[in-house]
Amino acid sequence: MKKTHLLLILFFIIATFNSCQKETIYNITFGIRHDKNLSDYEEVATNNSPYNTSDYPDFSPVIMFEYSLDGSQNADYVASGVLISPDWILTAGHNFYVAQEQNEPAPVSGITVIVGNNPNNPINTYTVSELVFFPTWIEINEDFLNANDICLVKLSSPITNITPAEINFETTETIGETLWYCGFGDYSQHFDQNPDLYSNKHAIENILDRKVNGITSTTGGTTYTGGLLAFDFDSPTGEVNSLSDDEIYSDEELLGDGTSSPTATEFEGATIPGDSGGPIFMKIDNLWKVCGILSGGTNDPFDEYIEGGYGDISVFIRVSNHADWIYSIIQ
Repeated sequence: MKKTHLLLILFFIIATFNSCQKETIYNITFGIRHDKNLSDYEEVATNNSPYNTSDYPDFSPVIMFEYSLDGSQNADYVASGVLISPDWILTAGHNFYVAQEQNEPAPVSGITVIVGNNPNNPINTYTVSELVFFPTWIEINEDFLNANDICLVKLSSPITNITPAEINFETTETIGETLWYCGFGDYSQHFDQNPDLYSNKHAIENILDRKVNGITSTTGGTTYTGGLLAFDFDSPTGEVNSLSDDEIYSDEELLGDGTSSPTATEFEGATIPGDSGGPIFMKIDNLWKVCGILSGGTNDPFDEYIEGGYGDISVFIRVSNHADWIYSIIQ
C-alpha cells in the first residue's frame, strides 16, 4: 500500500476519533459544568457567605413568573425577570406574547410573581396589574433578531423588602469582562432533582463575548434602535469554544465578528428554558448593573449541538439601548 494511502487512512481514523470525542464532550452536561453540582450554582444565587461580597451581584431582585395563557391558576409556563423598582419588573417580551403561538398577550390575571430562592417555598407572591411591551414587540416578535424582546411588568402592590436592581445607562460594556446571569431555568429533569418541583434560583458566571449595536425596528413611523450582548458556554478543557470556531450559522452571523477566550470560569454555564427574561449583571463604574435581558439562544452553533450543552450561545437584549424607554414607563 502506498504511503499516501496510509496517511489518508490514518487521518481518517484520527478525524473519526476526534469527532466522537467532541460529540461526547458536547453531550455530557446541561446548563452547568459537568464537573460541578447544580447546588453549587444555587448556593451562589443565595448570596450567602462567601458569595455576599462586592465580587458578586445582589441576586435577590431576580424573580420567577408562573403564568397561564388563559388566565387560570393552572401554570403553563415559568420564566424569569428582575425587579428594577418597587412596582416594576423587567423581563422578555416573548414570555407573555409570541404571535405564532397566541392571539393576544397572556392575561395578567394568570400571572404570579414568586419571590425568593426556592419557588416551591417562596418568601412571598405577588399579582400583576399591567404588561407594557416594547413599542415594536407586538408587531415584530422574533426573539432577539430585532433587539426588541423586552417587557415591563407592573405589580399590583410594591415589593418593599428587596432593593431593586439598577439598570445600565452606559454603552460601555467591555468585551472580555466577567458577567453573572441569574434565573429560574428548568433543571427538574436533572438527575438529582425532583421532577415535580420547580428549580431553585441559580447563578452562572461567564465572559462577555459579543456586543452588537444598530439593530432597528419600526412601528407607526417611529424607528427604535437596539443592541445585543452574547456569550458562549465554554468547556473546562477549552476544546469547545463556539464563538471562536469556524462554524458560523445564521443566528451567529447577527452577533458579528469577534473571538472568545477558551478558558471556562469557575461557574461557567449556559441559559436554559425557564431562564428567559432573566438579567445579566456587569460591573459598570464599580457597581453591578443589569446590562442584558435573556431573549434566547442561537440555533445550532455547530454540528452535534445539544441545547444547554457546551458551545451553547446565549443572546441578551442590551438594556442600555432601551434605558430611556424603560425609565419613561416606570417613573
